[in-house]
Amino acid sequence: MDLATVLLLHKSSFIVGAICFFYVRWRSGATPGLGVLAVGFTLLAIASTLAGWDESLHMSANARTFWSFSLGANGYGLMTVGLFGLSRRQNSLRDWWPLLLPVVLTLSAAITPWYLDNGLRASVFNGSATILLALSGFVIARDFFHERLTGRLGLSASIWLATSLSALVVIGFIFPNDAPLPPRYAFFLLIICHFAVALFVLVVVQERAEEKLIRLANTDMLTGIPNRQHFFNSLPKSLGPGDAFALIDIDFFKRVNDMYGHDKGDVVLINVARTIAQSAPASCVLGRLGGEEFSLFFRGQTAASAFAFAERIREAVNALSLSSKEIRSPLPSVQVWHFGKRV
Repeated sequence: MDLATVLLLHKSSFIVGAICFFYVRWRSGATPGLGVLAVGFTLLAIASTLAGWDESLHMSANARTFWSFSLGANGYGLMTVGLFGLSRRQNSLRDWWPLLLPVVLTLSAAITPWYLDNGLRASVFNGSATILLALSGFVIARDFFHERLTGRLGLSASIWLATSLSALVVIGFIFPNDAPLPPRYAFFLLIICHFAVALFVLVVVQERAEEKLIRLANTDMLTGIPNRQHFFNSLPKSLGPGDAFALIDIDFFKRVNDMYGHDKGDVVLINVARTIAQSAPASCVLGRLGGEEFSLFFRGQTAASAFAFAERIREAVNALSLSSKEIRSPLPSVQVWHFGKRV
């Protein structure tokens, strides 16, 4: 494959990625990292274009080489910053430190013309890309333990493969006779990795959107705890020894709405739900059945321990008070069924 075709594919991989990132960010709102990724891919596309342009650009060869190197190095830096933000789901100034490496390289190239040596420039550029890609791959893989999305696995694999290929390009330029893979083949495979990175970034964004929809569908919008649908879907198909239900109903709740208004009634419901969630064991299934009714499902309990859990929750809710107007939360009644029977 000739150089012109390779450069065209190289430029296209970044153009496609930049367009996709800009579009998804526009449709999905301010998704952390996507905007920076789009700018990084845009700079890499411009750098690749400059590298393949001839004298018709009305720019000296030295200037064209400098800007191609500078934009490309900083493009990889912004790509790393964007992947940091995407992985951590937040835009933070502390994630911009990877730009230090390309900025230092740009300043050194502006001071001394070392970049005019093709072999040295290619080695330094791809060495910088190797470091930045390795940092991105590490963060994406590390954060998988906090957000187990399958798209993260594909994104991490693509970045690590791109890291390896960039390192092979460096080895190919430094040791042309002993390189395990000729630089032109490694460079071509690197283009495929760029497409893969763009693809899996979009997969991660899509998986997050789907998880958010599922979470919203299973969450009670007022109290923030699981709703009736999620509660019943989480129950086992059959009950066994040690299974118990606790039904919590706020007595005389209608009086709160009548005396203080529904806004205060909502505050009571939110505080009661929060208290139940904090007091209940982490292993239980919790849900708001509707209105002022809540339910918990326990496994591995005796009749005494199930009742003790329910009584502890009742006492915690009874101790609630609202700071405004000194409203006491109504005393909740608690019903417990163990082995399918009320106790």
